[in-house]
Amino acid sequence: MTVPYFGVAREFAACRDELMTAIEEVLATGRVLQGPAVESLEAALADLTGRARAVAVNSCTDALYFALVAAGVEPGHEVLVPDFSFVASASPILRAGAVPVFVDVGDDDNLDLEAAARAVGPRTRAMVIVHLYGHMSDPDPIEGFATRHGLALIEDAAQAIGAGYAGRPAG
Repeated sequence: MTVPYFGVAREFAACRDELMTAIEEVLATGRVLQGPAVESLEAALADLTGRARAVAVNSCTDALYFALVAAGVEPGHEVLVPDFSFVASASPILRAGAVPVFVDVGDDDNLDLEAAARAVGPRTRAMVIVHLYGHMSDPDPIEGFATRHGLALIEDAAQAIGAGYAGRPAG
């Protein structure tokens, strides 16, 4: 007997009718991209995260890449990233031509800020924090660290949509 690593089949079975109805509605409009369903998703995500707007993209990997570029990360720059994460946390850094600097994680599975301080160099321009397992890290020390070191702070909240910390939403 094989024990599945993910319970996706079980989750799908529980939501099948609702999901298939929504998929059929979107496909029937012929507007899979930039249609009303996407606009509705973006509005719901903006509301959930307490932001003025949200933009749906292909994947969190693309979202991280766009955030890095928007933050001014260029080829040769360094970006701090947790050493305990999925490959998609570091691959957008490489796609931007920058260098991922892997930093040990602390008790909350996010960047250990003491280790991060030792990793900051003259080419370091940003840091990516990753909220894993639906758990958001305390943002205050992380934001303080980024400010003290003049770093752009980018949150990978792909696994923590809807999570929060002390009333502050992830992402």
